[in-house]
Amino acid sequence: MKNLLLLFVLALVYSFPALATMHVINQSGTTFNPANMSVSVGDTVRFQWNNGSHNTVSTSVPAGANPWNSPLNPGNTSYEYEVLVAGEYAYECTFHNGQVGAFTATEVVNSVQIVRQVAMDMNVRTTANGNLLVHILHAAGDRAVVTMLDLTGREVAMLHQGAIASDDYTIRQDVTSFQRGIYLVRFQEGAHITTRKVLIQ
Repeated sequence: MKNLLLLFVLALVYSFPALATMHVINQSGTTFNPANMSVSVGDTVRFQWNNGSHNTVSTSVPAGANPWNSPLNPGNTSYEYEVLVAGEYAYECTFHNGQVGAFTATEVVNSVQIVRQVAMDMNVRTTANGNLLVHILHAAGDRAVVTMLDLTGREVAMLHQGAIASDDYTIRQDVTSFQRGIYLVRFQEGAHITTRKVLIQ
């Protein structure tokens, strides 16, 4: 029985999309390395100090994205920026002329979709400040129920009940009090059910 349960858990874990990626940009002398890269919405960019006194300051971000301004020095050896909006980002060290960089963020489309008149999709992730974000695209507009389950299938939170009329809808849930581990977010709208895995750490 234990072996069957383990196989069930492993099947759930490996059947869902990968978690967000951490991208590291190293300060090396008076350069950022890599100076250009591509990331996905939901990823985190970490600026890593190596020597000297520097900072990382955004010079251009997409509409709706948060700008940043952080020192990079022996007392602040790294800065992490969570990418929440698609588009072009540019940054610089204001202490050193020519120490600049940029990255491009694109939306991630999950490989598992239910195709009907429109392709409904759901992206699930956690943020650095302990929020669970459930991003629902192209819901049919019928009554929907969104719940959070543990890996045994037990409901641990009701996230939403009611129609989702918008084609781009986000649910936010504070999960700072939840135990660390893997959970499932389940969306049900009529006969349509979509489930995504999320890691709380």
